[in-house]
Amino acid sequence: MLSDVLPLIIDLPRPPDWARMGEHLPYEWVQNALEFSGKVSLRQRRLPAEQVVWLVIGLAIYRSKSVKEIVDSLDLAFATEDGRCITSSATTQARQRIGAEPLQWLFEHSSRHWVKEDEQSYLFQGLHLLAMDGTTLRLADSAENREHFGAQSYANDTVSSYPQAKGVTLMMVATQLVRDARFGSYKTSEINFAHELLPSIPDDSLTVVDRGYLSAELLMHLVREGRNRVVKTVAQRYPERSTKRLT
Repeated sequence: MLSDVLPLIIDLPRPPDWARMGEHLPYEWVQNALEFSGKVSLRQRRLPAEQVVWLVIGLAIYRSKSVKEIVDSLDLAFATEDGRCITSSATTQARQRIGAEPLQWLFEHSSRHWVKEDEQSYLFQGLHLLAMDGTTLRLADSAENREHFGAQSYANDTVSSYPQAKGVTLMMVATQLVRDARFGSYKTSEINFAHELLPSIPDDSLTVVDRGYLSAELLMHLVREGRNRVVKTVAQRYPERSTKRLT
C-alpha cells in the first residue's frame, strides 16, 4: 500500500546542505580561532588549517560520511598539477597538526554568540531555563585513547569494546543549544564536571539538574557566586519518612 511506503520515504535522511555551515559559522570565526591558538598555516598546504577546521566540523555533523566524502563535497583540498587525490593519512596528520585548541575556541565563541541571539525570546517569568546532565561518548579504538580516557568495566572483568569519554553538558532547554560542556576520563565523576560548569550558569536562571548532582556544596556555590539562581531536581530525591508506629 502507498500509505505504508510514504512514512519510510519521509524518514529517509536528507542529503547534506553544505551551504548552511557557512551561514552559521562565518569565515572570520574560523580564522580568529586559528590565530588565537597559533595554528594559522604559514606555508601553502594542500589542506590548510582553515580547511581542516571545516573538515572536523563536517565530520561531526555528518557522521555517516567518510573523510573523503567530506573533503570532496566541501572541496577542501587544493588541487595538484598531476590531479592526485589527498590521502587519508594526510587528512589524519592535518587534524593532528591543528589539535583541539581551535575547535574549543570556536565552540565557546559560537555558543556565546548563539545564546545571546535567542535567550531573551525564551525567558520563563524572567528566568533563563537550563538543564545539566551527563553523557558518555564512544571514541576511536586506539591505545592512546584507552590510556587517556579509559573505558567502562563490567562485573565479569570485561572492558567495553571502545574507549569512552565521560562528560556533562549545560544546555538551553528551549533551543537545546549547548551553553557549555566538560569532558574527560571515563573514571572521572560526573559531579566533578558539574561543579566546573557552575560558573557558566547565568544569574536569573532556573536549572534542572540530575538528582545525583544535588549537594550542599553545589547549592552553596550558586548562592554565593550568583543572583536569583534556582536549581530543580526530581520530586522524589528525598523519600518520605514513614509515620507508621513500630510494634
